[in-house]
Amino acid sequence: MRIHRAFVVLAVIGTILITWYLRTKDMDFLTPDGAEITKSDETPDFDDPSVALQPEIKDQPNINGNIEQPEDPDKISPPEIKEITEEELGDLGSSPGLEAYRDFARSEPPDRLFELSSTLRARGEFQRALLAFERVIDTSAADPKAQTEAAQGIAALLKSLPSWNVDPSNEIALNLHLGTARKPSDALKKALLEAAILIRESSGDQLDIIPTINSSDDPEAPEDSPIALWLSTPGDEPASSAVITLRLSKDESNHLPEISVAVFKAIRSHLAQQGYPPAPDNLEAGQNYLSRHVTRLMWRDFARSLYQQEKSATEIEDDPAESSDANSD
Repeated sequence: MRIHRAFVVLAVIGTILITWYLRTKDMDFLTPDGAEITKSDETPDFDDPSVALQPEIKDQPNINGNIEQPEDPDKISPPEIKEITEEELGDLGSSPGLEAYRDFARSEPPDRLFELSSTLRARGEFQRALLAFERVIDTSAADPKAQTEAAQGIAALLKSLPSWNVDPSNEIALNLHLGTARKPSDALKKALLEAAILIRESSGDQLDIIPTINSSDDPEAPEDSPIALWLSTPGDEPASSAVITLRLSKDESNHLPEISVAVFKAIRSHLAQQGYPPAPDNLEAGQNYLSRHVTRLMWRDFARSLYQQEKSATEIEDDPAESSDANSD
């Protein structure tokens, strides 16, 4: 009798499967040798072999206790700034003076001055808002960042406000001197005139600046000879600021930035002796220092101090007793 081939193949496969089942039905292929099956706390009905396999770590580092975790930026609240009161705003029904908010600036941080300026702008008091920005520059102990922010506010408001002084008879005359060994070029003359105009505008038309060039016209003087800049009262025996010397760049297309920085140094060094904050460090050439870092109050007090200095010197010369005392000292 001949057996069909398909029956033979099925019989062989069945024999293999039955033999494998009978030999392995009591074997555990999931648990490693020597490991005990335990139940996890979260699912007690489930046998979790990883609990037994994970080694116990002793003396673990305290990662939460010693390392300060960064604070969520969304949960960081900005510093609270006390609301500006009506008394601190001042009498909005009257015109302010250039010294407005000086006492406030001496007792409050710059952030409060910024809040004061913001409140005044919201009330439509833009001239007063400008004065609040100026107090950051000339009165408060502001850091460079706060001074830069205040300077930007000053520049923005000055564009839309009239000049402080509208009466030409109240202008204070000062001479802006430039001393050079060589004959001044046309570019240098132009830059000095532009600096004089810039000072007048920055002061709110309080100062009448007269550019004056003192030159020896020495043709043999080196081309890079230093020049000197200073401001003084007019007259035969003027009172003057400190003299600032500088060397101009070879690029004659625009000397105004260099001259402006020199004038700025002369102004701020003089004002520092009058109790004003020192000038910022790391100055870069640029005429914006005269309009943003010398306030209208500073321009006025600078001019007045020169005239007071001239007056004091004249009084000493006119009084023989005081002149004798001065000479003996």
